[in-house]
Amino acid sequence: MKPFHIAAAGLALTVAACAQPEPEPVYLQPIYEGKAGEPTCSAGYVLSTLESGALVCAPLPPA
Repeated sequence: MKPFHIAAAGLALTVAACAQPEPEPVYLQPIYEGKAGEPTCSAGYVLSTLESGALVCAPLPPA
């Protein structure tokens, strides 16, 4: 093997090892005001429903 091929393979392995998976979003619990209050979320979050049916505050996607 040529030194170029060895260096290219080493670089490819280094880059692949440093790759990180996409982070999972952090969900918050909605805020309920009063006895029969509607659920609301803090700034930067939007009310969403998970597959299980639970209401959560999901982060807004980046603009």
